[in-house]
Amino acid sequence: MSGDRSPQPGPGLDVPARPDDVGGPAGSAGSVRRPPGPEPSLARVIATTLRLWLRRRVLRVADDAPIGALRWTAATAVVLIVAGGVGGGVAVAVARSRSAPPAVHQPRHAPAPPAVSPAQATLAANEQAAAAWIVAQVAAGTIVTCDAAMCTALRTAGYQAAQLVTLPAGSTLPVASRPGTSDLIIETAAARAYLGRQLPGGAPRVVASFGANPELVQVRVAGSTPAAYRAAVRAAIAADAKGGRSLARNHRLHLAGAARAQLGSGLVDPRLLFLLDKLVAAHPVYVTGFGDADPGLAWPAELRAVTITGLVRGSGRHRVSDLGAVLRLLRSQPARYRAVIRQGSGPGGEVTLTLTVPAPGPL
Repeated sequence: MSGDRSPQPGPGLDVPARPDDVGGPAGSAGSVRRPPGPEPSLARVIATTLRLWLRRRVLRVADDAPIGALRWTAATAVVLIVAGGVGGGVAVAVARSRSAPPAVHQPRHAPAPPAVSPAQATLAANEQAAAAWIVAQVAAGTIVTCDAAMCTALRTAGYQAAQLVTLPAGSTLPVASRPGTSDLIIETAAARAYLGRQLPGGAPRVVASFGANPELVQVRVAGSTPAAYRAAVRAAIAADAKGGRSLARNHRLHLAGAARAQLGSGLVDPRLLFLLDKLVAAHPVYVTGFGDADPGLAWPAELRAVTITGLVRGSGRHRVSDLGAVLRLLRSQPARYRAVIRQGSGPGGEVTLTLTVPAPGPL
């Protein structure tokens, strides 16, 4: 029996270190050098780390214990499922980040819009009402002077910008006799601040009024004085009353209700007197009434609208219609006497025509 009593290598026992593994000084006779070789790749390092993790954490076996093929297959499936889930989640996150719209950075405290006082809202409503009335009632080509806000309201309502004159601060009232000055001037709070007492003194005639002070908006005719205006009113009323009474005696003109009194009051626009005289010369005319198209005015307010009927009479074979002939006659008149024509129906279904001459009238 040999005298070597060191334990023999075997399962479960550590292999004893050999003298040549301890190594002596470099270049000594007892040292054994390992052959040089390339460093292991990153993929191999990862694979080795994953294999060890599977053995120790998933399969729970020692590093050198044998593992059956079935257990390796199950462990590999677990790894693939986890890797697929992680990769899918990353892909979805990347796709969402690419498809999402860029974030818009809103200020944490957006400035609130300036508050509008009740007085400002009322003034704006009156200006819009005045603008709508001017677009609907004022003759085309009329020059209108207004402050900047009122001119903007007129342009928005559809009035021609070329017919508007913006009133600058510190200006004086335009005079109609000067070339290029206005026919109408719009009185607003801003215009009153600019012109002061010039408005009633240089444009005393008001053809439309909206609201009340201090939000009052008035449409005035420029280029007159109070004395001249009062004289023109007296002369016009006297002449129109005389012409209306003469027209009322025509047997072809039929006046209903208050129409006869209105015709003799001198307040009917003389252009309507002209048109009615032309119509009754050729056709019977039935007048149901005259209208005041100028809002917010006290007397004297011109009556610029008239409604006529009786244009279609009889029925069947005895039906007589003057509608076409009346329309042709109205449309053939000179531009000064041209009226806006609106066709409608009366209470019994009869055809009616409402004729409205534009503002301002010749008063």
